[in-house]
Amino acid sequence: MTKRPSTLNAYTVPLVIALISMVGLVAALVADGPGDWTSWIALFAPIAVVVWAFIFRRR
Repeated sequence: MTKRPSTLNAYTVPLVIALISMVGLVAALVADGPGDWTSWIALFAPIAVVVWAFIFRRR
């Protein structure tokens, strides 16, 4: 019998990605200078995660 993952394990990564995206969106709206870099990095992170998942899923 296999062990089922808990609800916390199933939602941890999507919640972290959502929080990073929200930080990026808020930084893009209110910050200037270093906040611009923060927003670019935070908004690129979900894209990088999806690309990483597609690359390693095909193996």
